[in-house]
Parts: sequence; C-alpha cells; structure tokens
Amino acid sequence: MTKKVAVLIGSASKTSFNQLAFNYLKSVAPASLELEVVQIADLPVYDRDLDEQDVPAYTRLRDAIKAADAVLWISPEHNGAPSAMLKNAIDVASRPAGQSVWTGKPLALMSVNASGSPRVTDQLRTIATGPALNMPTMPFAAYFGGIFAGAFNEQGELVSEPAKATIQNFITAFDQFIDKF
Repeated sequence: MTKKVAVLIGSASKTSFNQLAFNYLKSVAPASLELEVVQIADLPVYDRDLDEQDVPAYTRLRDAIKAADAVLWISPEHNGAPSAMLKNAIDVASRPAGQSVWTGKPLALMSVNASGSPRVTDQLRTIATGPALNMPTMPFAAYFGGIFAGAFNEQGELVSEPAKATIQNFITAFDQFIDKF
C-alpha cells in the first residue's frame, strides 16, 4: 500500500541545500512512499484573526496535511533555529485552537546545515511532540553538514557518501515507522 507523505521544506531558495537533499531522498525512497511537497512560501504570517476568514493558502495547507498519511519536515538552520517559513506553516496548520491537523500524523525530521548540528531537528521534535501538535515522531532525525565543503557538487547533486547513507537509512526507517500508525 502506498503511503502519502506531505513534505514541508523550510526554504524556498532556488539554491536550497535542503531542497537538493530532498531531491536525493526522493530518488532513493521506497516505492511504498509517495512524497508530495506542500508549498509553504506563499503562506501569510499566521494571525489568529485570519482564522475567521477564508484564506486560500491556509486552507490548501491544512487540506494537504489532512490528506497525508505522514509528514516530513525539512528545515535549514537559521540562527540556530528552524526556518521562520517552516515554523509559520506549523503554526497555521495547528490552528484554530483545538483543530490542529497535525495531531496523530507520523513525523520525520531532516535538516541540512553548515555545521551538521541536530539543533534544528531537536527543536522541531520539541514542537511536534508537545500537547498542541501531539505527533508521533520518528526517534531519530536525518541531519548532516558540509554544505559549503563538498557535500554537493556544482550541479547540485549530493556526493557525500556518509550523507547519502544517512538519507537512505532515514527514509527506509521512516517507511517502517509509518506502518506502526
């Protein structure tokens, strides 16, 4: 059975290393996973007053999450934290209060950053497992660094063998993790 995974990438940059890493992840993902990127760059900044209005971008995001069997959040590190773009999408889909579409959705976390630090995925895990979202979250995340030191070639292809192995193991484990839910 194919599992639909909503993928939110916290960078809209044309040169996003996280997008490039996702491209590799998609190429090695098991056939049982249908990875669908949900665009979040056009979301208005979350405002509680907008919950009472018809905001098409909010509705599109919420409907995409509802339709998914699982979710993958991918974020660069911006000043030691997840990107504002991804955090905004998380907030939009968790509202109005008591109507979060995240609840119960299996989640995996990934971050590609300069240092190879788990800082971003650790913060996202805290958000996801808290009472507002209550998402079962895969016990380990995929993260690696070296983005300015040869992890990718000039064509934007992932060439780091350790990073490739990390991504391959991660997506295989995520496929198995989703089956538990």
